[in-house]
Amino acid sequence: MRTLAFAASLAVAATACAQAADFSALDRNVDGYLSRLEATADAEIAKRFAQFDTDKDRRLSPSEYLAARQDNERRALRDAELAARVKEALVAVSGLPSKAISVEAYEGRVQLSGFVPAPDMASRAGRVVAGVSGVLIVSNNLLVKQR
Repeated sequence: MRTLAFAASLAVAATACAQAADFSALDRNVDGYLSRLEATADAEIAKRFAQFDTDKDRRLSPSEYLAARQDNERRALRDAELAARVKEALVAVSGLPSKAISVEAYEGRVQLSGFVPAPDMASRAGRVVAGVSGVLIVSNNLLVKQR
């Protein structure tokens, strides 16, 4: 049990060191803060810069950056879980070539791509995905490939 706790604390420390190194790499003028311009090097941070700038000083402190990174990691985990639920729902539908359908999720938006043998299969896949909990928008880019 102690070994597991020690390993977990090492993982947390390693993550904190990596995030500090990321912050330092982004902080080009070495003032200890990230400006909006410096944050553009990390698209996910730049996208919601104002949301992460909790003290509204138009720059991110190391603690605000850490909170932003943690938020992005949670979002990525939610996206992965959503994609897995969608894929599971597609596999559960009989007669649907689920292995030929690629699923990508980002903030509740799900994109389907790949090839199906008939138009009704493409529309059925879209309807199945729309019914999955957590899906906000479905971009059905499935193409019909006649055999």
